[in-house]
Amino acid sequence: MEFPQKIKDKLAVLTGRPGVYLMKDREGTILYVGKAKNLKNRVSSYFTGVKSHPAKVMAMVEKVADFDYICVNSEMEALILENQLIKEHSPKYNILLKDDKTYPYVSLDLREPYPALKVLRQEDREGKRLFGPFPQMGAAAEIVRTANDLFGLTTCGRQFPRDFRKKRPCLRYHIGCCMGVCTGRISEAQYRERLEEVMAFLKGDYKALTARLTEKMQRAAEELQYEKAAALRDRIRKIEKLGQTQIVAGDVHTDQDVLDAVLVGDLLAVGVLAIRGGRLLMQDTVVLRGGLEENWVGPFIQRYYTRAEQLPRELLLPRAPEDEELLLRYLADLRGKPVRFRYPRRGRGSELLALCRKNAAEKLAERESAGDRSRKISILIAQALGLSAPPERIEMYDISNFGSETMVGGMIVWEEGRFRRSGYRKFEIRDQLIQDDYAATRQMLERRIARLEDPDFGRAPDLILMDGGLQHVNAVKDLCGAIPVFGLVKDRRHRTRGLVSAEGELDIRSDPALYAFFASMQEEVHRFAITYMKKKHTGKAVRSPLLELPGMGAARLKKFRKAYPAGIGADSAEAIREKAGLPASLAEEIWRYYNGGTKP
Repeated sequence: MEFPQKIKDKLAVLTGRPGVYLMKDREGTILYVGKAKNLKNRVSSYFTGVKSHPAKVMAMVEKVADFDYICVNSEMEALILENQLIKEHSPKYNILLKDDKTYPYVSLDLREPYPALKVLRQEDREGKRLFGPFPQMGAAAEIVRTANDLFGLTTCGRQFPRDFRKKRPCLRYHIGCCMGVCTGRISEAQYRERLEEVMAFLKGDYKALTARLTEKMQRAAEELQYEKAAALRDRIRKIEKLGQTQIVAGDVHTDQDVLDAVLVGDLLAVGVLAIRGGRLLMQDTVVLRGGLEENWVGPFIQRYYTRAEQLPRELLLPRAPEDEELLLRYLADLRGKPVRFRYPRRGRGSELLALCRKNAAEKLAERESAGDRSRKISILIAQALGLSAPPERIEMYDISNFGSETMVGGMIVWEEGRFRRSGYRKFEIRDQLIQDDYAATRQMLERRIARLEDPDFGRAPDLILMDGGLQHVNAVKDLCGAIPVFGLVKDRRHRTRGLVSAEGELDIRSDPALYAFFASMQEEVHRFAITYMKKKHTGKAVRSPLLELPGMGAARLKKFRKAYPAGIGADSAEAIREKAGLPASLAEEIWRYYNGGTKP
């Protein structure tokens, strides 16, 4: 089966992030909505091994003329977003999720004096505080159990204060997992205070909580209470795993668009996330080329929103547009109702802006790469590092040493989408009187920059990477002129963590494509430099000082070693000449060497 070139180009550069994909026919009608932990692997599977597909999948694939996708931060978010989009579009081939199934919520009935946490399927909001939705009942039930254990809420089903002191406290009270409301010693005010902590936890504000639990865990370990410490450790892990804020679903009354952009060279990609009824329903990316205003926000909003039904109640923006008041009046007239601008710097709004930028960057890289994976990587690098254009040649440097005896440098080259090994260069560090990694790095770059016009080194790089932190960058930055320089830093487990420059550190671990690229660069330069260092050190270790004697070569040294495997003993220069078959002058030099330089 032959698929359109558009699909092949998209598959070649498709991201490996989690997300949701939408299969479309020639008219743009959505045929199928699916989720993926890895978009590239999942979507590609539809277009390979077609003959082995089930009949239903085969029928759908035959009609696919294009596909779209929305990146999210986790597989859990992809699952929720998939359900929302299926309900919105009712695709023909999503028969399993076309019913009115809803995801579970965690509920607190605040009308009760001592409310307990419950899991509900329906969005019954009367008098209740709901948290979620969660992807499945098991996840919701587990987070309820975790919250109950952490905060000691009542779980016995009794009605308080009616049932105070009617029964003995249960086992949960005795093992410290329940406050013991049944004892009658917990006032309603105390219980409400604990509920505030629970609600903060369920909203995702759990960093302070995990810090407090970590402190308790460490204290328990110091007091040799290892079982308690292990239990606290497990709870911390549960909070980190289950207490994730789901940014693809918010308050049911949320009606907003999220706008943010990425700039690469003369290309500006503006992303739009449409959220209606608290659910992310649509992602759009508009790419503008040439003559772009520095402040794109106002002009873009004017051109993008042309109909009243397009406009939500609120726009989340990275910064205020010029003529903000005038633009707000214009949009209010167009919509017939007020429109609000918001500029979040933290929390859920900030996370939505980041998600919007990620999607815009992916769509820009996909569009401009035309199916070329290396071109897409270059565009993503330029966007992430704020470069004026995608880098075509990248050089990376590393220092490797064995004490102060052997110190060398290595340079690797990435060019035209691959490691160009013919461009690799080795540097033997000179004047190694003091072991100084930064001075050695600077010496290496000085020698490279001095030969920028040398064709033997290849063209000048568009980007220089250092295997090291900010001090390595600072050691060479003044040498590199307009060439951008970044350091690649590692975490405590010696794994690639991010890039660092004078502007700060950029964490790349959340971007699979960039992480894989920079990790491979770091591994390759380390391999190249350490291989050269080992070769140099081994050569120094096995080289005999006798080779420094006038007239001594490898062949004559071999003859001498055969005649004298354990030194010359008390032999004279004449005896050495006869036994080893060496010239008289060389035999005299050998005798002097073994006798402290005295004359024979």
